[in-house]
Amino acid sequence: MASASPSADSPQTVEVAEVKAAFPGRCRVIKDIGMFSHVVTIQPKDMDVTLKFQLTEPYPSSPPEVAVRSESLTEEKTEELKAALKTQAQSLLGRRMLQALVSTAEGWLRDQGLRPGKTVNARAEVYLTGEKKKVKKQKKRKKKEEEEEEGETKKPSMKTAVDVIKRIMWDDKLDKDDFLVGYLDRFKGIQEKYFSAFSWEDIASVDYDVLAVPKHRIQYFKYREQTIWDKASRMDNVFGSTGSGVTVYDVISNYQEPLQQAVNGAAISSPQNVADAAAYEPAEEDSDSDSDDSDDDDDGITVTIGTSVNTPVFSGQGMDDADDEDEEAADGTHNRYWQDKMRPNHFLALRITDSEIRQSVEQIQDHLLDNEPLYGPCCIPPKALHITLCTLGLDTPEQVAHARDVLQRIQPELESSRPKEPLWLEGVGNFYSRVVYAKVKPHQGFTDFVDHVKLLVKEAGVEIRDNHDFVPHMTLMKVTRPVARQKGSKSVDPWLYDGFTDMDFGQQRVDSLHLCSMGDERREDGFYICPAEIHFQ
Repeated sequence: MASASPSADSPQTVEVAEVKAAFPGRCRVIKDIGMFSHVVTIQPKDMDVTLKFQLTEPYPSSPPEVAVRSESLTEEKTEELKAALKTQAQSLLGRRMLQALVSTAEGWLRDQGLRPGKTVNARAEVYLTGEKKKVKKQKKRKKKEEEEEEGETKKPSMKTAVDVIKRIMWDDKLDKDDFLVGYLDRFKGIQEKYFSAFSWEDIASVDYDVLAVPKHRIQYFKYREQTIWDKASRMDNVFGSTGSGVTVYDVISNYQEPLQQAVNGAAISSPQNVADAAAYEPAEEDSDSDSDDSDDDDDGITVTIGTSVNTPVFSGQGMDDADDEDEEAADGTHNRYWQDKMRPNHFLALRITDSEIRQSVEQIQDHLLDNEPLYGPCCIPPKALHITLCTLGLDTPEQVAHARDVLQRIQPELESSRPKEPLWLEGVGNFYSRVVYAKVKPHQGFTDFVDHVKLLVKEAGVEIRDNHDFVPHMTLMKVTRPVARQKGSKSVDPWLYDGFTDMDFGQQRVDSLHLCSMGDERREDGFYICPAEIHFQ
């Protein structure tokens, strides 16, 4: 039962508004969540800590519920900070206290050695135990020893991260989807994402909703699972600039998938071992075929688009799911790289149920297929349309069951925090010219709701595996690998959808939340297999 919301001129409402103004871009406020009239979440500038204050209607006569989340602090230190804030809150009863509590938290963090602007994820214990100077001395001693060993020999100049980016972007022989980038996040430490997930424009010119990173934070590049450029060790197997004599072409020609490496390196000493190894070898007659078309199976699905009926073989395991992730191998052995542990396997989504939106989608898809019939397998069936909120990693039945329990437990809180105004879908855009989607008009209530969903499931121990920043959209079509091979290009010609760039699709209520599997199976109603779903009133 939601508490009564304080009036617009109440002391609580006024204070919350002032706090939000004092922390622009770093404060989120949600009203009427269960027993709480306001939930205020604040992230102090340049510090890896998130503070959540849950206010009941009597506040400030009663203290707020305080929660602290940080990946850098130990559990013991997190509890210490929480206790300090609760103690101060008791001493400030009857007065405005939120900004004072944030200032207390910032001071406490500085006392612990966690200063603003410092990355502390991997080195938190160093700061907390006061061993920072010792570590610096060790680093200086090691550097001096290395310089003495090298003598006066001058190291060859190493190609920069910018050089590698340009090479991958402009070399037609290189597939961008095969490369990963390791970069330093100021709060989370080293992160790794696909090259094609980034915008490589000038970082000052990109929109807030795209993934970009300063070039100096890039630590390494990988070709699939093999590191080819590493700043720390001065490895350059892209250009061979540091003397290795190895280039990216050499790496690609000699690369073997991890599973194949294991097979080749195994001791085959018995008939059974020989049989096991042979099971992984491709049939000779298929060596030049498009056998990896099976990467993209969605067999038996009939797509009805407008008045025409197509029965293509669909491409892509979950080709339209989860922020439009690339397709995964279906045979369990070939291209195992695409099934590594970084990849999500479930996602949370809002299903599109509005008939007007579905009819508008059919209209666009009819137009696409009239002009390019090959795109039939790439179009998303109207019954499978959705808006992805976030992607998850649920690797065991127990983790799936836990996620299902979490959704059921937080349903009342989501019910009270979901936006009551519907989402408006208008206009058509694209991701990397490969994915065509309908735009969701800016809706702060929906963005706050998605942030709140992610916060709740993460705090409950459900792993989020988002590879892209959140851009609310509804995928209309995605070019799959077999179609790209047939056409000789992954890109969709813009003229095919230019006439729909301002199209009004309609409105969709935020009336449900589905936990979906990225497998290729579908329910009888055409939607994804859903281990759990919740519906709002």
